This record gives sequence, structure tokens and C-alpha cells, in this order.
Amino acid sequence: MPITITHLRAQLDAYLEHWPGDAEDVAPLLALDGPDGFDRKTMSGHVTASAIVVNGSGEVLLIHHRTIGRWFQPGGHLEPDDESLPAAAMREAVEETGIEGLELVESVPIHVDVHPIPANPRKGEGAHRHFDVRYLFRSTSDDLDPRIEEVHAAQWRPATDLDSPELVKRVIAST
Repeated sequence: MPITITHLRAQLDAYLEHWPGDAEDVAPLLALDGPDGFDRKTMSGHVTASAIVVNGSGEVLLIHHRTIGRWFQPGGHLEPDDESLPAAAMREAVEETGIEGLELVESVPIHVDVHPIPANPRKGEGAHRHFDVRYLFRSTSDDLDPRIEEVHAAQWRPATDLDSPELVKRVIAST
């Protein structure tokens, strides 16, 4: 069953209970009112899900994104058969890195980020925004098998390499 606006709003309500100071960041997601917000063809912006994966040493799993050419946490677009945002984040992490043994730390997102995505003429996509809902996972394995068709590389890196100072603080506090 596809992810619904009701599920998204429940996740965002729980998120804002934890981090009420993030209300302005979450506002574009709360403005979504139908399934178009989950469709990657919606160029005004659409929801994505990411996995912040931490190992026993407190390092985070990052992938080198093939198209954008930067290091990011694993994540991406939702699929029609994703049952929840955390499940979509886990699916993306496994697809991109081949990692197994992920445990969701909490069903509430650890971070929400709205960021611009540049146009990709090769895919026929204009510039748009990703409404990225991020979940924290612990890994019971350090073994990686990156999917080269998805990413250039996957590595365990310091938490300080994450793209948001607030996310870095939250991850460090949870490890």
C-alpha cells in the first residue's frame, strides 16, 4: 500500500513533538495535500526518505551520489509499494549499499530537510526540491557492498560529515 498523506502528517506531528523549533522547516511538507507530493515527477517538490545509519564506532554510512557528485546519507525516492517512510529509508539504504542488519532506532524522524535538486537534463527533470524525511538506524554489520549502478562508493565516515549541523548534534547525542 502506498504511503499516504495521513502517514506523512502523523510522522511530522511526532517529529514536531520532539523538535518544535523545526516547524518552519517542516511547513512545506505539511502543505502537501495529495499523492502528488510523493511523485518524483512533481517538480515543485516531493517527499524522499533517508537513512542515517550509525555503526558501533559511532560512524555514519555515506554514499557518493553518482549524479550530484557529493557524499550523502543513503536515501531517495519513494516507491509505490513502500509501506512507510522508515521502510522506504531502509529499502534505499540496502539498495544503495548492500548493508544488512539495520535496526530502526525510533519510528520518529531524526531530521527533516528541504533542499534544492539541480536540473538533470539527461533524465528530463527540471530543478526541484526534495522534502527529505530522515530516520536513524543502527547497523549490526560494517560490511558494505555498494551497488555501482546506484552510487560511486559507500563508506563509514565521521558523523561530522553529515550535511546539517543540527543533524550532526542529534546523531552524536543518540550514540
